[in-house]
Amino acid sequence: FLMSIPLYLVPFFMKTAILSELEQTPEEYIPELLKLIRVFRQIQPNSKNAWNSALDQILEEIEDAEDVADAEVSLQEFGFITLADVKKELKIS
Repeated sequence: FLMSIPLYLVPFFMKTAILSELEQTPEEYIPELLKLIRVFRQIQPNSKNAWNSALDQILEEIEDAEDVADAEVSLQEFGFITLADVKKELKIS
């Protein structure tokens, strides 16, 4: 599709596509998406190391978010014993 439009209009259509995706994004993901956008704005696009560093940071944040989500699900499972309860039972501070 983008190949059939004049080059000067590509940024407009790309921004429109981004906004369309944003409108379809669940509300709970908006804060993380905003962080990602800010990270990309802060890096120098001509620096390969900067891009790689930013992507590594983003991937690390995504993995952290997945770990938190997994932990929240585990805490809701029947019979799950929290670390605090284990320490209390073993009398470990």
